[in-house]
Amino acid sequence: MRGDFVSLQRCTEADFERIADWSMTAASTYSSGARQLLTGPEIQQAARQGGMSFLMVVTHEGERIGAVNWGPLAYHGSYTIGSVIGASGLWTQGYGVEANVLLLNHLFHALDARRVQMTLGTHNKHMLQIIVDAGFVVEGVLRDYFFVDGRHFDAVTCSLLREEFYALARTAELGLAADTVPAQDKADARRLLTEHLEHRSATYLRDLFER
Repeated sequence: MRGDFVSLQRCTEADFERIADWSMTAASTYSSGARQLLTGPEIQQAARQGGMSFLMVVTHEGERIGAVNWGPLAYHGSYTIGSVIGASGLWTQGYGVEANVLLLNHLFHALDARRVQMTLGTHNKHMLQIIVDAGFVVEGVLRDYFFVDGRHFDAVTCSLLREEFYALARTAELGLAADTVPAQDKADARRLLTEHLEHRSATYLRDLFER
């Protein structure tokens, strides 16, 4: 999964150590509301137990600047997503938005997601900008959910439905619903199969294919 600025790549064991290090920095207060004192193996184990998947956010120069994650909810096609901020300076320059767009593309356009949701703190400027840009609908407020810098902050729960994702893809210049296989390749493949079926006089299969 590759965009104009970043790509999403599989996590190695060393990457989980990076995520653990990032979780102990000030940037972690944006992602989770507090610094997390977990080791790489503990994060990896928690991800396995919770069915969570992680992908690293990597610039085209090879710098690892953060991670995105997703996991299933109670019903098929529903997912929760989150982010881990590494290099917060780059994250705010469009890199974080693109990383989440790539993740949304993967969930809706490859995994056939019906609903994607996230919960984030009202202190989290970076992620609030992403939900504004991506058209998420705010569904509720969780009072005093996070504790940061000596005070409590509310959290918001927001979501994006499948039809909202594709409606946004038609109007926003975010690279949403980007195809993996070019449209011309799909058309060429269909033409090749149709010609093959005609050559074999398999009209019953051709009629089924062209239904």
